[in-house]
Amino acid sequence: MGKQFTLYSFVGSQWAGTAHLALAEKGFTEADYHLEEIDLVAASNFDPKYLEINPNGTVPSLTSPSLDKPLSESTDILRYLDKLKGGRTLVPEDGETKRRVQLILDLVHSSDVDTNVILLQARDAGELNGKKNSPWKQFVTNRQAKLDKERAAHPEHPFYGPKSDENGHLHNLYTTETGPAHESFFTATQERYRTFAEGMAKLEKLLVLPYAAGDAITEADFHVVPWLAHAMEGAGTEPSDKQNFEPLERLVQKSVPGFQVGPSTKKWWENMNATASFQKVYPVLH
Repeated sequence: MGKQFTLYSFVGSQWAGTAHLALAEKGFTEADYHLEEIDLVAASNFDPKYLEINPNGTVPSLTSPSLDKPLSESTDILRYLDKLKGGRTLVPEDGETKRRVQLILDLVHSSDVDTNVILLQARDAGELNGKKNSPWKQFVTNRQAKLDKERAAHPEHPFYGPKSDENGHLHNLYTTETGPAHESFFTATQERYRTFAEGMAKLEKLLVLPYAAGDAITEADFHVVPWLAHAMEGAGTEPSDKQNFEPLERLVQKSVPGFQVGPSTKKWWENMNATASFQKVYPVLH
């Protein structure tokens, strides 16, 4: 059998990890699919051709001759892969387990726990200067340059105007002297760290060990892993030190004194680290 689908991915993409974990768990091989790298650092996800596949300009995406249209959500991609390969399903059918899994998916995909608060935002001038002197400034700058270029070339395109304005606000904060205009950004970031901590507490209560929703690995595990790995690496955990939550805890504690990653979350993370699919996709955090 030839290649069955094309996965559009990037190693630094948080949610691409969901697709790669599913590929590993279900036993797909490189002979089964094409892998197309979409360089997020170079803002290749904003190319007009890619927007024809994914109008949101996000990664991952999946195309296949068997599909009426491309898949552009990680939840849909995992479920497609799960059905395509057969075998033990990652999508539970039991009512209570299914409900719990959906609660976990809704949580980690919510704005309350968006990891961009860790990667791109700042609570004060010191943190912002740190971002300005990190690769994140180039990331934001590359995005703005690409968006401005494509907006000028395609003024009627519905994507470029709003996205250029959205990213432009952040780009302006990164490229101007810190002043009164930054204060609302700092305040909003403080609040987002608080909601992030609340989200971690919600996850702690939702987990049913040994895996996210009980005795079997489900789609919930493969959404929480990329989210938490991204948060840990973004907070400063050495990528090879995969069990070290201290940098994330210290970062959140600046807004929420006493914050700790819960024992169930830590045990779940340890259990996932021991799986073959995790080890294949996450030899280091990313």
